[in-house]
Amino acid sequence: MLLFITTGIFPVLFFRTISIRAASAIEASKSVTTIPSIEPIDYSIARTVVEVLTFSLTFITFFAIIALFELSKLAIPYNILALLQFMFLMVPFAFGIGLINSFLSYIFPVWKTAWSFVARIQIFFSAVFYIPEYMPPAVKEVVAYNPIMHFVSLFRTAFYPTYPTHLLSVSYIVWWTAGTLIVGLALERALRIHRHG
Repeated sequence: MLLFITTGIFPVLFFRTISIRAASAIEASKSVTTIPSIEPIDYSIARTVVEVLTFSLTFITFFAIIALFELSKLAIPYNILALLQFMFLMVPFAFGIGLINSFLSYIFPVWKTAWSFVARIQIFFSAVFYIPEYMPPAVKEVVAYNPIMHFVSLFRTAFYPTYPTHLLSVSYIVWWTAGTLIVGLALERALRIHRHG
């Protein structure tokens, strides 16, 4: 049970942390961007890299402890490809969301508070505490639209050989990742031009 909950919470917290840090880095970069040739996006990328490294270290340590104390026989990922897919898709997805939120917070200051609330309740709609395939059809249909649910499922497939994947769509994740990153970068560019103009 510990591993099941952990493999659900970790992707959601990973997403939340990177998206919040990427968004806040744009605003916090004002003092750094006085240095020639350094833009807010550079600072945001640097903060994201630091968060990825920190979370990765935490992840390795936590799951190593679970394995060391034999709290779960599945604590060591058996499907490394799924784990790598998760990392390579989640990081740009969360970064893109962070850039979009940075733009929205600049235009609508109340958005920062609203997003904070959405990010907190996200955990209940992302299949952290349940397996979406075992939910009633009406619930499955709604939850399947949530890209974070697909990330959670993808992450869990790295640990559970028999984890149900009927709802999991990696192509859905890829489209969301590409879309949020493109929109996020475009909005960051627009915000930069607006500030300099």
